[in-house]
Amino acid sequence: MSLKDRRQELERLGFRIVDETDDTLVGVQRRFHWDCALTKLTYVLFVREVDQLTESILEADRESLSARARDLDPSILPRGFQKGTAVVTAYLARSVTPGARELCDRKPRVRFAFFYMPAVLDTSAGVATYLRSTPMWGALYYSKLRFLIGSVLEPTKAGGGWPISIGGALMTIFLLLVIAFNLAIILKL
Repeated sequence: MSLKDRRQELERLGFRIVDETDDTLVGVQRRFHWDCALTKLTYVLFVREVDQLTESILEADRESLSARARDLDPSILPRGFQKGTAVVTAYLARSVTPGARELCDRKPRVRFAFFYMPAVLDTSAGVATYLRSTPMWGALYYSKLRFLIGSVLEPTKAGGGWPISIGGALMTIFLLLVIAFNLAIILKL
């Protein structure tokens, strides 16, 4: 699959392509997730083709792409006010060092209302590596991040639409019931 095919997949998912070169795609999408405690998440997705993915490439990209993602989210609301940012880097690499593979499989650093998830498809072996577990911090969002990564790296395995976070949906319903109960009490006063 080429970058052109991945661009079509991103556009199918509702992403706006904001930058494109011979070896890189950058897509942005803002999505409101009712099932994640009524949160708006800005997804910034970077797809890059590299000959060999190394730890140094991952670390350099993490810093520069996280900064660039902040520039691509023009919202005046600060992060954390039912708003967050998810930066996903999806690499298409002809080879991957063991250290880079480990970084892609590792639980990300905890940051308030901000996710950074690297992923890689080793095109010579056809193996995708990314975090497949669900860390406690941000658990409501990981099914969505894995869906997005799978849609870009392994579109034939990805499935149809965005998944619903069951835990998040239950939390949202509980939150709405608490709000309704409190409003009922206030209106009776």
